[in-house]
Amino acid sequence: MIVEMLSLFASAGLGVVGSECHKWAQRKAGERNHDIEKALLTAHERILNDICGCCEKTPEWKRNQPLIIARIDQIKQDGQQILIIVEGEQPQGSEGSWQGSELEAIRTKLMQRLEAEHQWLREAPPVLLNTFRNLYLPGLVHYFRLEIKYNQVVFNTLTHDILTDISGKVGNIDQELQQIRGRIDEGVDTFIASCQGLDERFNQLLKTLKGTAAVPADFAAFIEEKTQEFLGREFVFNAIEEFCRRQANGYFIIEADPGVGKSALLARYVQQTGCLAYFNILSENRTSTEDFLKNICEQLMTRYGLAYDLPLHPDNTRNGNFLSKLLTEAAAKTDRLVIAVDALDEVDLSTQNSRANVLYLPENLPKGVYFILTKRPEFFPFVVSAPQQEFDMMSDKYYQANLEDIRRFIRYRCQREPIQRWLTAQGVTEAEFIDFLAENSESNFMYLKYVLDDIEKGRYADLNLANLPKGLEQYYEQHWRRMGMVTRPLPRTKLKIIYLLSKTCKPVSCDLLADFAEEDPLTVQEVLEDWEQFLRHRIVEDNEVYSIYHKSFQDFLFKRRTVQKAGISLRDIEQAIVDNLWAGLYGSDEN
Repeated sequence: MIVEMLSLFASAGLGVVGSECHKWAQRKAGERNHDIEKALLTAHERILNDICGCCEKTPEWKRNQPLIIARIDQIKQDGQQILIIVEGEQPQGSEGSWQGSELEAIRTKLMQRLEAEHQWLREAPPVLLNTFRNLYLPGLVHYFRLEIKYNQVVFNTLTHDILTDISGKVGNIDQELQQIRGRIDEGVDTFIASCQGLDERFNQLLKTLKGTAAVPADFAAFIEEKTQEFLGREFVFNAIEEFCRRQANGYFIIEADPGVGKSALLARYVQQTGCLAYFNILSENRTSTEDFLKNICEQLMTRYGLAYDLPLHPDNTRNGNFLSKLLTEAAAKTDRLVIAVDALDEVDLSTQNSRANVLYLPENLPKGVYFILTKRPEFFPFVVSAPQQEFDMMSDKYYQANLEDIRRFIRYRCQREPIQRWLTAQGVTEAEFIDFLAENSESNFMYLKYVLDDIEKGRYADLNLANLPKGLEQYYEQHWRRMGMVTRPLPRTKLKIIYLLSKTCKPVSCDLLADFAEEDPLTVQEVLEDWEQFLRHRIVEDNEVYSIYHKSFQDFLFKRRTVQKAGISLRDIEQAIVDNLWAGLYGSDEN
């Protein structure tokens, strides 16, 4: 099967004869390249998430939900075995490409192999078996296509070999690479279009798969991070789709408390739909209205081929006029144009006119244009004439749907061996643990992530179930104490470093933070390592930089009682940053 898949991409990417592509694909499959296998496993997991979503929409879901979820979790865990089975398939045609009835032959043979060798599939509910049979193969191809196109390591691994071994156009390699991504789409779309005989309820999903565009490059890493282990939230996605069907245009505003998963939800929506997107990220200092306008306008121009020069003239980001003009032109080229914007509450309103809508979002929208927005339950300037719907995820109306997603996530994490060992040591059943933690979580995924990660890392070895923190804020309080931040004498160096980091306006290096704190860089590095789970760190221009991972932790640090217990003066912290920057620009004043 992997031979067929690689043959398809080779022929679609270069247009060479299938027999040569097939020889290359056989050779490549035999190498068992780690990057290619990882890309296939990623595609495997993503299509399984879609299959689960399809099962949720069937009448059999309520009756078979626990069994379906358990089977899909097991299929994910058996991904490596799936790969071995898939790689064992032999090509059906002389040139190793899918044509006509060969697709059905491949699907039938694959299903026979899976059913023969895997108990989980033989005993799966019929709705899961049928959905898997219909969607797995085309979905795997689609997501593998995305991995090849947008994962640079996998793309280079495959395309450079193709260019060297097949086309021989080594001298024109850059030019060839520019053309391959577009050609891949044609071959994959032809394959997906050949998947006939699917049940009607799956056709819409395949249509979406074929039309999925790349996630915005600026946010690719952020989206990938936020969607790891993503589960559920179908009730929100369904509400978005219903709004777009019901309204000719408009704003759909998702509101929820910190840590509930708004960013992850929106990131998943962008992955699934390929819509335009902008994420306000406080920890990366991406919160200005100018940056939003520049980024979204460039996405519109690129996606819809709008004839304007880049880079944008500064006048085009001074207000929302140019954005409105582009929306009108782009809307004329498509039936539906969706833009997702995350974390309106993190927008720096000082970067725009105080009387204007947040981010200069238009008061009126062209037909077919929709904005999907997320925010905390806070006020922000927003007055529009276009239709709008506020979707309060914390409403009692969605309590049960939130609870089901929470329980599903805990059940998923319970399959891991460290948590199983902890449950055994505690003498607690998995069902008891799921019930207890779901209630303690207060529907907060950030809380679950921290607590379950701590259990896996052995940080709760000396605590029983009843002593686990309740809610995100209590988790922060408990962790704060566990790290010795309220012991006497107070660890003033640690406190100073953490608060300095929380007050910086953008990610900073260890050396710069040491300058702010007037401490040795090794001391600062030790503190950063101690608090690693609450920090986001990445490489910028060969320097590792740090920032607070989630705004909810920053909120906790700035609460009055936390500040008082820490004996910290936020004014002194801010002054230390200002003094250091001033000295860096003009030198220290020794007079």
